Amino acid sequence: MEGRIVAGACVGDVVRRMVSLVSILGALTGFAAVPVDSKILFARDTTVPRPVQEFAWRVIETRCNYQRYERGQRSFSAYNEQARKVDAGVAYSISILSELPWEQAEPPAFIEMTIVDDGRLRLTALRSSFVGCEFQPTPRPT
Repeated sequence: MEGRIVAGACVGDVVRRMVSLVSILGALTGFAAVPVDSKILFARDTTVPRPVQEFAWRVIETRCNYQRYERGQRSFSAYNEQARKVDAGVAYSISILSELPWEQAEPPAFIEMTIVDDGRLRLTALRSSFVGCEFQPTPRPT
């Protein structure tokens, strides 16, 4: 009988520890960033919707002069985001800092873009420093 009590106490301890661990992990997931197809780190309370964030990342992938391996090594952080109403939608102005976290000798790159969401996402402005980005405005739908 003592063997059962001891075994039961051990099982009870394990169950209690598992419940505690699951509770802690559940609480921590509330603080974790939601995965999106954008490698740009946006603030949790950003006004920029996910499709716009993903479009901004595609702009960096396709229009900025980074090699694929370079994009994987760099961090991309949105540090200034503004949303304003325009004719038929919303214009999102996004400033992005791109840097190699471990390389302090190389200056960070700054990328600024404006994306308009009028039912279709369009790039209307793109500027950069320390990295070449090619701007070709997305045509308006006709």
